[in-house]
Amino acid sequence: MTTTEERRLRVVHVIDSLAGSGGAENRLVDEVQALDERFDQVVVRLYERDFLDSRLTDLSIPVVALGFRAGRAGWSWPMAALRLRRVLRNWRPDVIHSSLFSGNLVGQLAGAWEGIPVVSTFNRTGEVNLQRALQAGVASWKGRAMQAVGRWAARRGDVHYRAVGDYARETNCQSMGLDLSRSTAVPRGVRLDANDVVGDRSAFGLPDDVPLFVNVARRVPEKAQHLLVEAFATVRDKLPDAHLAIAGAPGPADATVVAAIEATGTADAVHLLGFRPDARSLVAASDVFAFSSLSEGSPGVIVETLTLGTPVASFDIPPVVELTDGGRHAWLTSTGSVDGLAEAMLHAYNAADRDERAAAAQEWAGRYQLSTVATQLGDLLEGRVRREPGVAA
Repeated sequence: MTTTEERRLRVVHVIDSLAGSGGAENRLVDEVQALDERFDQVVVRLYERDFLDSRLTDLSIPVVALGFRAGRAGWSWPMAALRLRRVLRNWRPDVIHSSLFSGNLVGQLAGAWEGIPVVSTFNRTGEVNLQRALQAGVASWKGRAMQAVGRWAARRGDVHYRAVGDYARETNCQSMGLDLSRSTAVPRGVRLDANDVVGDRSAFGLPDDVPLFVNVARRVPEKAQHLLVEAFATVRDKLPDAHLAIAGAPGPADATVVAAIEATGTADAVHLLGFRPDARSLVAASDVFAFSSLSEGSPGVIVETLTLGTPVASFDIPPVVELTDGGRHAWLTSTGSVDGLAEAMLHAYNAADRDERAAAAQEWAGRYQLSTVATQLGDLLEGRVRREPGVAA
């Protein structure tokens, strides 16, 4: 009889979609690629966004699309779980690795039905009230019902959680009433060599020789770019020729961001670039990366910015504090403070020790390199596999 020691372990990764603009989606694809020599893998996406599919299929890693639409997520998850069961019966994995809300729910249900252990991901922090305030879908009755089913499925099946940071681990376990032993902190890995990224403002239609502040994030409420625009208006009082570029997919916060631009009279200096696959080049070309998020799980863009040696000015949300070594490698201010963010942006721009701080930040960010993180994730997945009697763990 074939044992888990005589063949490579099989892992099915389940995620909502493979949208190119999503940090969790990009990080998962990086991890799957990095684990290709260790496991036999298939990636299952529930919904229609398939931008990243080719990065996997080019390596002969199968991508299975379940064929559902994201707009129907609140109704289609039971059918998605049933359809996933068919994939599991065909593939017969040793462990399921799920990510994002619907992916976790569907993966846990199917895993419980098929008796397969699941490692689900805490992509966000467990600050329930804050999440409900920032994301309408979480507060809806459908969202609450899906959360309740998810809690039930997590207790029924063999589910362990991979948290993207210590704060995500602690707050999610607290909100779900789980013992900390049910979760392991494994950060998101970043595949990036600063020497491979060339900063080029011209590719983005931005002027040279002016102070450039950059933000990379989807325009959704939790990213709070309207506060960044307000802070930038204050920065321009001291740096009149400064520009702000925001790269990220449009979203439900568009009207709020545009209103802030109009109210501050900064339309001539704020550039909404939309989604840019070359956003790293923009960060490398900037003087300061300005981050205004009110809630995150583990923002990989912060690690990428540190790796590129670009100064970071940000609100002091716990995941950013964690990723910057207690704030040692960034200029932080109280969350939500527009004046504080403006001051942090100016300090980051004017700092006399920028080069020394950049070098220290790059060294610190090395712990988040993909090769290191992929080993941690691989060990976690392998450790959750149920071994047959007589087979060493």
